Amino acid sequence: MKLFHYHWWTDKIEEMEQWYTQAGFQTKLRIGRHRGEMKEFNPPLTWEEFRNEGIRFRIIEMVKGQVNVTFGQGKRDQFDHIGFLVSDEEYDRVIGQAVRVGWEIRKGERRTFIATPWRFRVELQRRSDAVEQDTLPYVHKMTIEINDFTHLSDLAVVLGAHMTVKGDTLRHPTFDLQFIYGESTKMKQIDIIGLAAADIDPVSVKVVSGRREEDTASV
Repeated sequence: MKLFHYHWWTDKIEEMEQWYTQAGFQTKLRIGRHRGEMKEFNPPLTWEEFRNEGIRFRIIEMVKGQVNVTFGQGKRDQFDHIGFLVSDEEYDRVIGQAVRVGWEIRKGERRTFIATPWRFRVELQRRSDAVEQDTLPYVHKMTIEINDFTHLSDLAVVLGAHMTVKGDTLRHPTFDLQFIYGESTKMKQIDIIGLAAADIDPVSVKVVSGRREEDTASV
């Protein structure tokens, strides 16, 4: 089970693609509505060729190593979901635990979404082509702002993780999810092992070159 993905809605579509391109990501897919029809505008097409065509992008997908980031056109910045690459066995276990805690599940042909109490979703992805063959970079940790810690133990159960003593971090052998208190739900930081870039992206997520540490004092 691997934490690999995050998705935003934003009005900064072109800025996001430019920022992640500079960080070494490759644009894999662009799909948008143009004159009433959904069309692809994938590379080698560039923004100079369609910037003024009034396209409303449903999704732009960018990949580097084991990291996949997507974003679509929105009226404002809105964090939507995180994603995990799972095996068939892991998929069945996570779905079973989500049913047990009573969370809504929406299954699709390409991916499955689990709704959480914090208005962000968890995506389960079984397609290996969602990432590249390179083992680096990969997501080690995400820090997410929420306004209620009540159900974090349920999320730990669903993901097969355990909570640290402080009760603000879910720790799994392959990833960490840290939660901080705030008025709204948003991703604040992502730690990516093997990524040279370290800066703040256009939707105000701090992207850092992470380092995996075993904090035995906190577990």
